[in-house]
Amino acid sequence: MCCCSSILSGGTRGGNTSGREGIRFYKQMTITTKIYIDLGAAAIFAIGIFSGSVWWNHKIVKLENAVSETKQKVAMSERLAASSEQKAAEYKQKIEYLERQISDIQTIARKQDEELEKLNIYSGRARRDVAGASRTRSIATTENELCAKLAELGHGCKE
Repeated sequence: MCCCSSILSGGTRGGNTSGREGIRFYKQMTITTKIYIDLGAAAIFAIGIFSGSVWWNHKIVKLENAVSETKQKVAMSERLAASSEQKAAEYKQKIEYLERQISDIQTIARKQDEELEKLNIYSGRARRDVAGASRTRSIATTENELCAKLAELGHGCKE
């Protein structure tokens, strides 16, 4: 037997009253008392429903806020990703431009190396010709004779 049934039966807590006496007591109560008891039970039930509803709404609002924050973070990440992609494209264009510049400079450097090689060859020949000419005995010659000899060596006079 529970403690509530002994109170309803009019007995003391832990008394020797039976369940039938409690039911009899409930039947003997006035309608006003029964209404108050029923209203109290309904109020407790309503308070439980209201509390559950408030708690549930609180949870829903909390989850909606979390979703909103997550959407904001996603939007920020998307903007950051778009910005990073744009910067990457700009860097890629710069890299391509610099690679073309390097290629052009390398081509120019190769051509200059070839020209230097040719000039080294020509200057070497000219040195040998000068050395050969300095070993020969100088004879009084005219300008025309000298130009003719230089023309034979491949270095004609310029007029």
